[in-house]
Amino acid sequence: MHETLIDGIPAFLVEGPVPTTVGLVFGVGRADETFVRGGLTHLVEHLVMSAVGRTAYDSNASVDLNRTEFTASGTPEQVRDFLTRVCRALGDLPVDRLRVEADVLRTEGAAAAPPAVGILLAERYGTEGPGLAGVREPAIRSLTAEDVQGWVRTWFTRQNAALWLSGPVPERLVLPLTEGAPPARRPLRRAEVPTPGWLETPMEGAVALGGELPPGVAGPMTLELLRRRLEDELRHRRGVAYAVGADRFALDAETRFGVVVTDVRPGQEDLVVRVLWREVQRLADEGPTAEELEVERRTILADLDDGRGDAGEAASLAEARVTGVPAYDRVELRRQLSGVTTAEIRQTAARLRNGALLAVPGPLDPDPAGVPRIPGWSRDAVQGRTFRRRRRRTGVPKGATLVVGDDGVSAVLEEGAITVRWADAVGLVRQGPGEYQLLGRDGFALPLSAADWRDGEEAVALVRAAVPDELQVDDDDVEETAGLLLIRSPEHRVREAIAMSDHGATVIANAEWTAVVADDAPDFLVRQAELTAAPGRSPVSLVLRQTHADLEYVLYRGYKEIARHRWGIAPADPRLLAEAVQRAEESVSRLHRAGGTPRDIAEEAVAALGLPPQVPALLAGEPAVGGQRVEGAGAFGGFKASLRGDFVPEQGKRTRLERYQRLAHRRPPWFRALNAAGVLVYGLLVWGLVSWREHLDGWQFWLLLALCGASLLNAVWDARPLRRPAGTDPAGTGPAPSEPGRTPTG
Repeated sequence: MHETLIDGIPAFLVEGPVPTTVGLVFGVGRADETFVRGGLTHLVEHLVMSAVGRTAYDSNASVDLNRTEFTASGTPEQVRDFLTRVCRALGDLPVDRLRVEADVLRTEGAAAAPPAVGILLAERYGTEGPGLAGVREPAIRSLTAEDVQGWVRTWFTRQNAALWLSGPVPERLVLPLTEGAPPARRPLRRAEVPTPGWLETPMEGAVALGGELPPGVAGPMTLELLRRRLEDELRHRRGVAYAVGADRFALDAETRFGVVVTDVRPGQEDLVVRVLWREVQRLADEGPTAEELEVERRTILADLDDGRGDAGEAASLAEARVTGVPAYDRVELRRQLSGVTTAEIRQTAARLRNGALLAVPGPLDPDPAGVPRIPGWSRDAVQGRTFRRRRRRTGVPKGATLVVGDDGVSAVLEEGAITVRWADAVGLVRQGPGEYQLLGRDGFALPLSAADWRDGEEAVALVRAAVPDELQVDDDDVEETAGLLLIRSPEHRVREAIAMSDHGATVIANAEWTAVVADDAPDFLVRQAELTAAPGRSPVSLVLRQTHADLEYVLYRGYKEIARHRWGIAPADPRLLAEAVQRAEESVSRLHRAGGTPRDIAEEAVAALGLPPQVPALLAGEPAVGGQRVEGAGAFGGFKASLRGDFVPEQGKRTRLERYQRLAHRRPPWFRALNAAGVLVYGLLVWGLVSWREHLDGWQFWLLLALCGASLLNAVWDARPLRRPAGTDPAGTGPAPSEPGRTPTG
């Protein structure tokens, strides 16, 4: 093997026959990302491979903690073609496939490390650096074309690339990568976790131990010696486990993280944990026997003598060049092996023991050999404004409080507090209407629900104001239930329903349908139910949902679902929609058979169902052009506005009540004079009732007094002069319907 430069990029070459096997390595992985931008590296890799397309030869790509690699195996010409395609794709990413590949990543659910390793890394390093391997990527769908292109310009450059190759080198090999500066990497940061310690994890049927090791050959030898002892004890002697594995991960130039994982027969978890910890202690206190050490040394030497490992050595050296984590060639490994002693293995095992984290699938009682449980609570709570728990409809335990202060936020329970300080926040993830999760650098996650606390919306608003905007993201799953609500009801009735709720919305209407672009505060289905209750008796409504691939509608009468149709995937009976919206069944059938993109189908739905023309743009997430904003005034405020006639249309057919509401809204002089006369009449009636009280039964007197008193108050109200500026909507819903600024409905 020898090192050279190919097109200015370091290359590690191994001579050999065809096929030619190659790896283009970049020094970037999951550990280089942030929590809220998790998945960027993997998304770039997917976009590149989608541009490369299918090949007649073996090709693949992968992302782990600190490197990304594109590999291929075939003839020299095929390998050259693959590398050229990869480099060109990095210079011109197919960002039109961004949403598709983001959904592919969500479906794939891949991680930069095995689950047991990820859990231990997250516990030891929190929610940054290598700890991100154990944390879900919350907002892949929020990543934009600018995000991925900027990531490529920073990390996928000529200055952060290396090549390894086994077999004949392709002629005229060119690697057209962009120029850049060597990227800066964050220093390794450890969470404040007391070690050794154990933690309960959701891993069923597995027990794992992890801890830091030094670089060099003593680390993997120590792990393998421990693995062999556990296999002998747990599998061959006791029969409570089958597979015992060990692995080591390079974190930086000076730190490796070693992990030993074993499966376990149900009910034997406590035994396996105690045996595992006993063997770690034995190896740290006594070291290996001379025979164990010699067997392990011979095993490694045999691997080094195997010529089939030449390509692996070249790959390791290429990775070391771009990550800054040293790798050793065979000469250096043989030198280290010859000098390994029992004392060095004992010292390495002691470091592993002293920094060990034990991950177990259930509680341990008592703790194994003095290893304490890792605290599940923060060391302290912040001082600030205290929010009390709601008495009903909350999952928060009794006595719990939420404290929001200048330094951070704490959820305080009887057992302890969960605290995230603003300086340590790595992400605020909206998981639903009024539902958030705040994550700190140390790995603590604090759930925030406005419904759990008195004045909970104020508490959430304080938290959102304290966390930088760039750290606030929507969880990918939030969009799953969203959609565009269209109600087959006059606009003024929908505006009235919005005003009577607690949350505003924007409406766009025509003569038949009213589209509602709702705020994200309430749950979408709750919003649909509350807005279809007031507009009329069981009004028809449609919820349209669009993805990058499909369009779907859900048909409701009131808040009861009566039909659901997804074009090309899950058809519905067209008769149900035709009857609900009073259209010819053949017309709806043609709409159901429509093809093309979701936008094409949405435009056909506009024509077939008479929907507002802005619907296709609204489904695509474009601004609500021509919409009218309506603020939620609550039940009392909305009711007052309704009584005033704020939502009675200026033109068109109106009921007697609506005509009266319109007069009460405007109060012309003759209307006020009539009500002034009514004040006198109803005042006399009240005086007469009080004077003749002894001649009436008790219930009759109070009933008549209530009716006359209410009429008197109404007359007094309507006799007042109009004090608000002309054209102002008293409900705070924008211009009054009679003003020129109102959005046309036709």
